[in-house]
Amino acid sequence: MIGPALSKDWTIERLETLLRAILRTGTFELLSMNEVPPRVIINEYVNVAKAFYEESQPGLVNGVLDKLARVLRGPEMENPAD
Repeated sequence: MIGPALSKDWTIERLETLLRAILRTGTFELLSMNEVPPRVIINEYVNVAKAFYEESQPGLVNGVLDKLARVLRGPEMENPAD
């Protein structure tokens, strides 16, 4: 699921192990923790990425998880009140 959410210049194999783990865990939460709003999940994992990275990686986490959330939990992502 993560691979198609990356830009065409990136593959999941090209990502650092820690970044892959952050994205996989965030994806798991989007899939299985329906009681938690998707924006909260995305924000938590962006903050995790910020704890380890200072460059563009938190933005990548935000973009990928946002794309996945729109596919997996679209109606919740359309409502800005969540």
